[in-house]
Amino acid sequence: MLEFRKAILDDSAVYFEWTNDEVVRNQSFNSEVISWEEHCNWFLDRVNNPSCLMLIFNDVSSNVGQVRIQEESDKNVIIGISVGKEHRGKGYAKLMLELASDYFLSENPEFCIHAYIKSQNLHSKFAFEKAGFDFVEMTTYKDHVSYHYIKIKNKK
Repeated sequence: MLEFRKAILDDSAVYFEWTNDEVVRNQSFNSEVISWEEHCNWFLDRVNNPSCLMLIFNDVSSNVGQVRIQEESDKNVIIGISVGKEHRGKGYAKLMLELASDYFLSENPEFCIHAYIKSQNLHSKFAFEKAGFDFVEMTTYKDHVSYHYIKIKNKK
């Protein structure tokens, strides 16, 4: 059973662990290791920011991962995900993306969720497709060739 809740300040350490995981850094658009100080400043800003939704997912025994949905422009948000290394390969990414995007769109039906995925990150590509995101185009995003997917509320 996978559940989620909004992130709180006490979640900073687990987010820090996830964000500096080698696989996560390699698939991120900024691949540099993040310092604790930089992370704390970023986390404090995001967790208290009304234009950013940070959700932490857990199963019955442990934290599984996180999804962040950040407003970018009028009615457009960017979604990002990371799954803890001990939970990868269990199908959690698809479920996390479905739960997070459906929750966000139920509260914000006029928004469009955008996902940008590095071209070599096929696991994420397939997770977004299985979670109901629609492929738009191949594009360059933050200097990387990327898949661009979207999800909207009233998809037929």
